[in-house]
Amino acid sequence: MSGQYFENNPGLKHDIHEYSLSMNGKTFRFLTDSGVFSRNYFDFGSKTLVEIFKPFEGAKSFLDLGCGYGPIGTIVKKTYPNLEVSLSDVNPRAVELAKQNLLKNDVSATVMCSDGFNQINQTYDIILLNPPIRAGKQTVFNLYVESYEHLNPLGELWIVIQKKQGAESSLKFLKEHFQMVEIVDKNKGYFIIRNKKIV
Repeated sequence: MSGQYFENNPGLKHDIHEYSLSMNGKTFRFLTDSGVFSRNYFDFGSKTLVEIFKPFEGAKSFLDLGCGYGPIGTIVKKTYPNLEVSLSDVNPRAVELAKQNLLKNDVSATVMCSDGFNQINQTYDIILLNPPIRAGKQTVFNLYVESYEHLNPLGELWIVIQKKQGAESSLKFLKEHFQMVEIVDKNKGYFIIRNKKIV
């Protein structure tokens, strides 16, 4: 039984794996395990997202939503140490790996186990999300709406999504909820979309 990365399957057999990567002039090492997203390498979409991302001036708080084993949150904290970084995921195994990976890379951040925002009460200046496409369109769209609700005024939601996995329908939906929606980059079919809450 393989299980989905967005499900909690504590009975899944462990298969710890480690890899390293270089980004922003720094080397990172990540532990992964069975039952987590992109366990053998840093997912191309996530890599594209974190490479193009820059926090807006004055941004203080950041959430890596659906963090998996934590590569995005870890890289962002190491690159922008003044940001207050939080990571969350529905999968307890991924959450434990994220905690270990922050330590392994000498950075400190808050890590939470939460199904979407059900355990998250605070708001953020920036949320980054690589949507869990396999969880279904309704789940993904709900995360967009909940992200809007958990952004501070002038806050931003950054997402990465493939054209073939619904980038166009996501863009249409996001434009109905955010006051500013911008395609920041396109790379091999992946769209990086920045959505700003102007209130």
